[in-house]
Amino acid sequence: MSDKSPNGNGHTTIVNAGVKLGSQLVNSIGPPQFIVLIVLNVILLGFLYWFVSARAEHTADILNQLMSTCLREKGQ
Repeated sequence: MSDKSPNGNGHTTIVNAGVKLGSQLVNSIGPPQFIVLIVLNVILLGFLYWFVSARAEHTADILNQLMSTCLREKGQ
């Protein structure tokens, strides 16, 4: 990519600036820091998945209790 005219009009777009910043960031951190960053991201995503799953199960339990109560009252 040419730094003078990234998009053909002489202007740097947000996407081009993001790609350039990302490549500079990846090139600046060494292998140990990159591995730690990946491990932290995996831990964070695992926690996020666990939290969303637990929240969805809790919501489903509450809705099941509500529906069973409504159906029981309607049947009487």
